[in-house]
Amino acid sequence: LGPARAWLAAALVALSSYHVVWRKSARHYTLAQTLSVLGAGVALRGILGGSGPRYLAGVALALSAAFAHPSAGLVVPALLVAPWIAGLLGARLPWSPSTRWMAALALAGLALGLTWGADVWGVYASKKAGSSVLHLAQTSGFYFGPPLCLAAAWASFEALRERRPAGVLVGRVLALSFGLALAAALLARVAAQYVFVLLPWAAAAASGIAPFERPRGKLALGLLAGMLVWGALDVGLYMTVRHGDRPRWKEAYALVARSRGPDDLVYGMAAPVGEYYLAPGSTRLREASSLARLTDYEDHLVDVWSRRERRIWIVLNREDLKDWSGEQRARCERFLRDQCERVRTFPVAWTPRELDVEVYLRP
Repeated sequence: LGPARAWLAAALVALSSYHVVWRKSARHYTLAQTLSVLGAGVALRGILGGSGPRYLAGVALALSAAFAHPSAGLVVPALLVAPWIAGLLGARLPWSPSTRWMAALALAGLALGLTWGADVWGVYASKKAGSSVLHLAQTSGFYFGPPLCLAAAWASFEALRERRPAGVLVGRVLALSFGLALAAALLARVAAQYVFVLLPWAAAAASGIAPFERPRGKLALGLLAGMLVWGALDVGLYMTVRHGDRPRWKEAYALVARSRGPDDLVYGMAAPVGEYYLAPGSTRLREASSLARLTDYEDHLVDVWSRRERRIWIVLNREDLKDWSGEQRARCERFLRDQCERVRTFPVAWTPRELDVEVYLRP
């Protein structure tokens, strides 16, 4: 895409709370994103440089990202078919895989998908059942940012209309990968974190709106400024009122620690965090002794609670409660409604997720 566009795309990724939240996490999303971008870079250089072996090496490297986190696998099918589709759309590529290449790669991908991929999807779908297309679209739109989404769509359309190979390839990979995520969202709960690997692609596509290659009108320049301002505000809000896009467990458990009596029971989500604040001297936070874990595995807890005569404190987040089975969730919500009073809610503003923490008391 050229160094100027590459620098702008990197700036757009850096000015994203979406990136900030995962780069400081112990989970493997940023490793998956890094391997995927490296592989895609090698693959695209192979296509645009006329080297089939380099293209295959890039696809293999991008595939390795799926072993860091399976969501990175969204990009691999798009990398395989994007050159072929770009050719059909009229983009003149220095090299594109032949039908024989496509058939061989499709068979290899099918074999991997029916073995490792099927096992991964089976485990995931069993735990995250239910359609989530609207949720995926809303949360992705929020974290990518409306200006970035609009600029990526605009620049991709221009690249297609003008038959610019690099821009067409980037746009096709982005569209095909997100399309696969939407298809998966028809069958299971898919959140924005599972398309995190597409953030650099969206930034690369959106960078085409800058006046590096051609003069731009006021609308395009305004959109470019809007992306940068939006990114700065996004990170600023993330660091302040959005509380790092994390539930406020600290304040909730601190309230319980101040208010509970010596014989009170405490049930809560994020139990290691609760143990940290309820038992400050504890060094074994995963073996909570000051509270009981509130999870869907403890399906007998509601019956136990209703028989206890002691006061009970309950700390929960409604978004996590959605992961419970329908019957368990209904029983818990009925208990909260009929026997408990909500003491306080600790909200998190300006975020599409339900991050509020609620503290209940059963007198």
